Parts: sequence; C-alpha cells; structure tokens
Amino acid sequence: MKPLRTIRNPGTRLVSAFVLACGLSHGLAGLAAEAAKPADQPWIAPARAARKPNPVAVDANSITQGRALFTMACEPCHGPSGKGDGPAAPSLERKPGNLTDPKMWEQSDGALFWKIGEGKNPMPVFQEVLSEEQRWQVVNYVRTLAPQNKTIDTTKGTTP
Repeated sequence: MKPLRTIRNPGTRLVSAFVLACGLSHGLAGLAAEAAKPADQPWIAPARAARKPNPVAVDANSITQGRALFTMACEPCHGPSGKGDGPAAPSLERKPGNLTDPKMWEQSDGALFWKIGEGKNPMPVFQEVLSEEQRWQVVNYVRTLAPQNKTIDTTKGTTP
C-alpha cells in the first residue's frame, strides 16, 4: 500500500480528511482520559531525569535564546512573565504552572528539562518540537523568572 501522501486521485482529500478525523478523535479520547485524572496530583519527574545535569552554560546567550523560545512556545499559556496567565490560559481545563514561584528552585534543572520534553495535558510535548539544547536554554531562561531561595541546592533540586 502506498503512503497516503503519494496517492493521486480525486478522493484523496476525502481520505485525508477521514484519516485526520480518526486521528483527532483518538487523540481527543486520550486527552479526555488524561483530563479525568485528578488535577491536583503533584507533577514529579522520574529520579533518573531529575538527576540529569544541565550541559548548557547559564550565560547571556543561552538565556536570550531561551527567552525567544519561551516567547514562542510557552508564553501563550504561561504568560509573558511566567505567572500562568497567558492569553490561552483561560480556555485550558488546568491552569498553567506559575513559573515565578520561588518553589520552582526546589526542582532540578533535569526535572524541568524532562517536564518540558514530556509535557502533561494540557501542556504539549516539546521533545519533538525543540531540540535538547533548546529545551536546556528554556530551562536557563525559566530560572530567571523566580526569585532564588539561597538555601536551595539547584544542582540537586533539594534543600541541603
């Protein structure tokens, strides 16, 4: 059987629309199942992911790049300052996280990187959209949004 994109006949649009509709209905069923889960459960990265060190230097360049990526990918929901008040936020079934909360420092860079990559409904999966380096740059930028509590060890994401 030929891939759908190489079929050339008048019914191609109808077939494409049917395949798209089936894919959307399957995806929406998955989203509905995810939305049925309790919303107040903490979102915790696996330990192996949380321990992953950030290979991208925290410097003006990586923060600038991270900000540009944040503006494009995250700002619609998290808002320009990261408070979870972006223009798309009111339409979501779950309020986006407040990235300005000092408790953000309780999470390791690896945990933030994992969350950006994996997503959690309604947050999209970004591992296919942003490269690893870009996701680390977003982590570096997000770190600038919350005031840092000086008693937290940011390499481990825990208090000493």
